[in-house]
Amino acid sequence: MVGYDPKPDGRNNTKFQVAVAGSVSGLVTRALISPFDVIKIRFQLQHERLSRSDPSAKYHGILQASRQILQEEGPTAFWKGHVPAQILSIGYGAVQFLSFEMLTELVHRGSVYDAREFSVHFVCGGLAACMATLTVHPVDVLRTRFAAQGE
Repeated sequence: MVGYDPKPDGRNNTKFQVAVAGSVSGLVTRALISPFDVIKIRFQLQHERLSRSDPSAKYHGILQASRQILQEEGPTAFWKGHVPAQILSIGYGAVQFLSFEMLTELVHRGSVYDAREFSVHFVCGGLAACMATLTVHPVDVLRTRFAAQGE
C-alpha cells in the first residue's frame, strides 16, 4: 500500500522509515539521472542553435554530446555537480514521501473519504510534491546560481 494504511496489528511504518525510504529513492534516482542532467545543462548553456547544420555549435544531439563529453572530460564529467544535486534529491524525496504519508493519514483519520481511493492519492501526491518543491527550492536556486557562475 502506498501512503498511510492502518494495519490491524499496529505494524505501520514509522515516520522515520518513510523519510528514509524517500531519501533512498531520491539518492538512487539522482545517481541514475545525473548524466542526463549534465547533458541537458550543456544544451541549455550552449548559445548556438541545436542543429547539425550550425558548425559553430559544440553539441548537436544527445548521442554526439555524450560521446564528446566522454572523450574530452572522461566519465566523471557526467556527475559534475552531483553532490549538491544529490543533497537536494535526498531532501526532496524525504519531504515528499513523509508529506504524502502524513496527508493520507490525515484524510484517513479526519474525513469520510477512503484514503486508498485514487482521487485521494492524486490530491495528496500533488500536495506532497508541492511541499517538497517549496522546501528545497531555495537551495536549488543557490545551486543553480553557483553552477551558472562556474563555481
